[in-house]
Amino acid sequence: MTDEDDLEQRAALLRTKLAAELSAELAHDSAWLAAFERVPRHTLVPVHYGTGRSRVSVDDPGTREEWLTSVYTDTSLVTHLTDGGATSSSTQPSLMARMLRALLVADDSRVLEIGTGTGYNAALLAHRLGDERVTSIDVSEEITGPARERLAAAGYHPRVITGDGAVGTPGARYDRIIATCRADRVPTAWLDQLAPGGMIVAPIAGGLARVHPSERGATGEFLGPASFMAMRSGPGSGVPVGDLSLLGGVAPRRSVLPAAALADTRYRFLAGVAVPGLMWSYDELTGGVPAGARCWDGAESVAELDADGMARQAGPRALWSELERAYIAYQGGGRPTHDRYGLTVSPDGAQRVWLDTPAGPAWPL
Repeated sequence: MTDEDDLEQRAALLRTKLAAELSAELAHDSAWLAAFERVPRHTLVPVHYGTGRSRVSVDDPGTREEWLTSVYTDTSLVTHLTDGGATSSSTQPSLMARMLRALLVADDSRVLEIGTGTGYNAALLAHRLGDERVTSIDVSEEITGPARERLAAAGYHPRVITGDGAVGTPGARYDRIIATCRADRVPTAWLDQLAPGGMIVAPIAGGLARVHPSERGATGEFLGPASFMAMRSGPGSGVPVGDLSLLGGVAPRRSVLPAAALADTRYRFLAGVAVPGLMWSYDELTGGVPAGARCWDGAESVAELDADGMARQAGPRALWSELERAYIAYQGGGRPTHDRYGLTVSPDGAQRVWLDTPAGPAWPL
């Protein structure tokens, strides 16, 4: 038996084990479960970046065992770096399964995927629907080029194009659109490219949304948490790191927002809606809670929470004060779960997220 044969046999066993772990999520959808059982994630994710951005890959004897095990573990994997920053990843399989099930496809559905990444999700779609019904788009040829090659190596040939995911593919129509990157609001181009009866499943501001167009715009429901990298429209690595030197000389004050809330996905969802577009860095975690944190908005506003619960902020926006107001609203709303929120897109393009009913507390997107 060759090393390649051994790899394929071991991968098949690990893939079967992973599919079994996903069976509860896909208990009533045997077609998607079969896709996870058959699509070779290891072919589509030959390299990823681990602790400290160390390279873990199939072609490195020192990390090959770690690579194979991690590829078939239910976890997300950083797969592409730009200027040292993570700009693409392979999504946690259980979240992929949840999103694909939420898409409610029919056998003849035409699907547009926003965010090709490694091509693994496109392969799952192509396995379920056929190559000719799947189109996938990503912003950089550095991502789409290798994805096409790996998809072909795995036996799949969906249409993979390089372009701005927020623009989609003008002139085309799809029954379903699925995004594997975070958007701060629903791009109107996606709504324009839906066929009658179509729907969108996408991470919006940290929550997994299912959006249905209507004669009066669109309405949406939130299904649960969904942590994804932000959608990019250009080749850069995203929002630049904040200038923390702006905090020098700023007197700290006691924060209303505790560090524990930063680890609460329900609060983080509302924070993402009320204070969109922030980038974060964290100090050492203890029990999942950061000892301290910093955030910035790419427009010269920065904020910091230290290990003693003291906050500082500087710049045109009082970022930490905005986050504290979101926390007060979260507490006042009874610490709402994602499914208590809804989304409305008006005919003029205005968008807002509301709590419990469209007439309830609301936040513009």
